[in-house]
Amino acid sequence: MDVRSILKGSPLQSALGRPEVCIAVIDGPVDLSHPCFGGASIQRLPTLVSEQAGRGLMSVHGTHVTSLLFGQPRTGLTGIAPYCRGLILPVFSDGAEGKVPQLDLARAIEQALEAGAHIINISGGERSDDGDIDSILERALRQCADRNVLVVAAVGNDGCDCLQVPASSPSVLAVGATDAQGRPLPSNDWGSAYRTNAVLAPGEGIAGASPERGRIALSGSSFATPAVSGLAALLVAQQLNEGASADPLAVGNAIVHTAKRPNCVPSDAPECRRNLAGHVNPMQAYEAVLRGAHPESGSAAARTGPLVTVQTLSPAVLPSSGRARLASVRPSVLTEETHAMDTNSPFSAENAAPSQTSDEPRPPQTATPDSPIQSTSELGHPSAPENPFPASADRSPHAAAAEPGNSSAPVSGRTSPLAATPPTTGLPVERPAVSDGVQPACGGGDATESCTCKSEALPTRQQYVYAIGTIGIDFGTDALRDSWRQAMPWPIKHDEITNVTTQMQPNIYDAAQLHAYLSKNPWDSDKLIWTLNLDGVTPLYALEAEAPAGMDWTETVLPTREYTSKQDVHQLSQNAVKDEEKLASLLENLSHPPVSRVYKILRDAYLGQSKPRDAKDFVSRVSIPGILTDRTVRLFSGQMVRVVEVKSRGLSTWNEALLVESVCEAVVEDYNKRRKTLTDDEKTHLRETIRALFDQVYYRFRNLGQTGPDRALNAAGTNAFLVAGEVADGILSAQHVPGSRENFYVLDTVSVQKSTYCRQGSECYDIKVRFFDPEDERRASVTYLFTYDVSTAYPVTLAPTHKFIERA
Repeated sequence: MDVRSILKGSPLQSALGRPEVCIAVIDGPVDLSHPCFGGASIQRLPTLVSEQAGRGLMSVHGTHVTSLLFGQPRTGLTGIAPYCRGLILPVFSDGAEGKVPQLDLARAIEQALEAGAHIINISGGERSDDGDIDSILERALRQCADRNVLVVAAVGNDGCDCLQVPASSPSVLAVGATDAQGRPLPSNDWGSAYRTNAVLAPGEGIAGASPERGRIALSGSSFATPAVSGLAALLVAQQLNEGASADPLAVGNAIVHTAKRPNCVPSDAPECRRNLAGHVNPMQAYEAVLRGAHPESGSAAARTGPLVTVQTLSPAVLPSSGRARLASVRPSVLTEETHAMDTNSPFSAENAAPSQTSDEPRPPQTATPDSPIQSTSELGHPSAPENPFPASADRSPHAAAAEPGNSSAPVSGRTSPLAATPPTTGLPVERPAVSDGVQPACGGGDATESCTCKSEALPTRQQYVYAIGTIGIDFGTDALRDSWRQAMPWPIKHDEITNVTTQMQPNIYDAAQLHAYLSKNPWDSDKLIWTLNLDGVTPLYALEAEAPAGMDWTETVLPTREYTSKQDVHQLSQNAVKDEEKLASLLENLSHPPVSRVYKILRDAYLGQSKPRDAKDFVSRVSIPGILTDRTVRLFSGQMVRVVEVKSRGLSTWNEALLVESVCEAVVEDYNKRRKTLTDDEKTHLRETIRALFDQVYYRFRNLGQTGPDRALNAAGTNAFLVAGEVADGILSAQHVPGSRENFYVLDTVSVQKSTYCRQGSECYDIKVRFFDPEDERRASVTYLFTYDVSTAYPVTLAPTHKFIERA
């Protein structure tokens, strides 16, 4: 079956998309040297999966899904939106059995969001009977909804009354598969949540590309998903053609609300629920979007909230347990039977529908020991069912699409300009001349990083990170761990009772021992793998210091602010001679060589988290500013994490206990000025209220620190050290509002929104911290607004803090 069959009979049947519309594909590695991608504007972004496409199951899956979207005209595998811009974010590795944590999926979603995607295609997920989702992934999906980015995901292939994450999220447009007759595939999941956010689309025997110039037909919700993503992209392009702004979420709503639900009673019966919200209806969706772009022609298909109202995952694909039987003439047809992204799900060709491809004979397909599922037939014989575009090499695709035979049917008195009107802005859309033979591979066959040919790829923007967490260490391998054990000195233990002194084997995980060693051997600081951990256990990033412009001593050797003259220094040395402890401390500090400031803070924070010298040295969390690099590191556990180049400016350690006490003292001082005294219970309540502000940033808003809003939020939490006065004033907001001045206001909400006040060329967000009176909810609340510019690695505040009163 041709993926473009979904458009048959609609005004979009000849549409090709626009390069201003960007579709991100989160899947397996993609063989971008495949002939069908020749001339496509596709860019691969760096992710945790750095391997290039091979013969593995994930490469087959990723290449196939991508070709359904971006396969170029007249190559025999025309995708549904070939002229849209593509972002490829591999998350499923050939060697990892198609498994990926929800945390890593969230990373890729946020990365696609920051790269400018309008639509994100996820042909995979994790089965979840109740739709439970990791908070980090849930936050990533919420940010997509907040920033008007449509996420399209597969419903799953367990064939049960169950759900799959992320398709079960209300803001996601979920997709199930049908056969050629429009019947839901038995493998679709059909949980109750899908009745409001999921549609059915063709997904049986869908012909697409496979690695190494191959061709294959696959079945399952994974392959219906790009059909709907492509349809959404064409509808967004229609919005732009009509002079409106791109509104992907409105398009998602139009697709769901116009879906055709078959007459089936009772509606809650299992057989009826398999129809989800209905069959996708491109004609009605097109008309709904057209009305949205021209309100005078009808009511707009406005959004009514996220879509219809926004640990371990697995991709949709070719599990190793089922070996498909390859036909000798036609492309193989595989069928999924479990999770849409579960590469361990068995595939079978027994019940698959034949692929609707050319009747011309093709070279025999073979399976090799290294590639049990592979199509070796090459493209180059386009046929009418798969390729509705003329194959003439002397005409551009736009000219071909604009021929009378391909013109769109009028809708609401209008003719669709999608096919006839070439894009006027964005990336170049010239395509190389193509003959009826094999399309030359992009870049001479080497297009693993990006495949743009005559269309230039957009430059990759630096990805900043400003994340909060705790510091951890990792050794990566047994050999590296043992090398550290041998390098560190053996500590001496003296038993006071027996008066026996013994040497003990060093404990490389002991923070005090490691800190002592690195203080005297700072050149080994970069031999460790430093990590930033979430909740103290989940590594988010590997940390690497920026190249230092200067070095810091471990401690201040001389207190220069107090002793500035030679006489003062002489007096200090004389005092040290008289005091053995002072002398020992002075000599110890002098024995510590200088070190990069970043590594100094990392090692001090690691010690302060577990074995602080005293209360003031305790470190609860660390704020890390930096740049997300293209490199990855494999930890001792086998987990892969991206490397962040940490910047020294903005690198901060948190000591919440001291901060809470400083804010508390400010409040107590205000009461003392009014000759009032707080009771012990009131002081306890006050401390809890203050701590709630900082805990809310870290726990309620746990995030990766990748997106602009998250970096601004983390900066606000960090800068609470600098704005303790505003926090204290917020707690004392009763003095600004009519009513009793004795009540303590408490934290209500912390929210982030795009700022209207921003410098040119910057990215700014407002953090609104709202306080209310818990003893009188009718009383007005007080809101403090902080504006942050996150256009550099270290977010900075703009303008003074604003304070205003809001109605309850």
